[in-house]
Amino acid sequence: MADLSDVENAIVANVTSALYPNGVTQASAVGAICRVYRGWPTPTALNSDLAAGAVNVTIFPAAKPDEVPDPYFDTVYAANSTSSLAAIVIGSSVTFSGLIVANQIVGLLVDGVPYIYSVNSNDSTENIAANLAALIQGSRLAILSGSTFTVPGVLSLTARIVTKASVSWSLRRQRREVLICCWCPSAVLRDSVCTAIDFVLAVSSFISLADGTKAHGRYISTQVYDQSLNALLYRRDICYKFEYTLINGTSAPVMLFGDLINNGGTTFV
Repeated sequence: MADLSDVENAIVANVTSALYPNGVTQASAVGAICRVYRGWPTPTALNSDLAAGAVNVTIFPAAKPDEVPDPYFDTVYAANSTSSLAAIVIGSSVTFSGLIVANQIVGLLVDGVPYIYSVNSNDSTENIAANLAALIQGSRLAILSGSTFTVPGVLSLTARIVTKASVSWSLRRQRREVLICCWCPSAVLRDSVCTAIDFVLAVSSFISLADGTKAHGRYISTQVYDQSLNALLYRRDICYKFEYTLINGTSAPVMLFGDLINNGGTTFV
């Protein structure tokens, strides 16, 4: 779930990419060393950087408190991944193949009787076949051979594989103003740095957060500080307001077989 720190980290990543479009191992777009980080600079380190011609860009929440929009009913989102495991039924036999992923569930319907096995990350196709065969052998004969087992005399044999769904829903939305403070050793550098940062934040109104959600950014204001007390310091603060969502997520099972009740009897389909 997204926190203010996630928003700040995402801004750091976007600002860094704006100033170092070819990566941090290459020269910056403004021709000077640029340090981008959360928090407020320490005077000693900042003065040392300014004297060396380096730029500091700090990400810090504005003093204005959060805004919390009125709550409303958000849609619950569910996402299913594609199964990487396959089960092929030929006559009275089932053969397993494919990649083993822990979130998969294998189900067999043998003459209307369901058997279910949850796949583990250390499983193999042979192990999956053996576990299902063992379940079936509790009530009838099942012959195992590697990744295949056979159920002699079966009239109806169905195999299904599903993956668990990732379900998420919104707990709260909130907005917070964040300052992108550019501390530069010259007015020329300040203008170049701020132009690059403002452009990358304005061109894409959404930034990606660590939990897979996105925060919406909206420009608020710019404030310039030319302080005569420090001839090396040319500062501009760019203020953006970001709206992000507190998300709760869980992993939910997916139905393999449904039961149909007809005249008091249960039939699995």
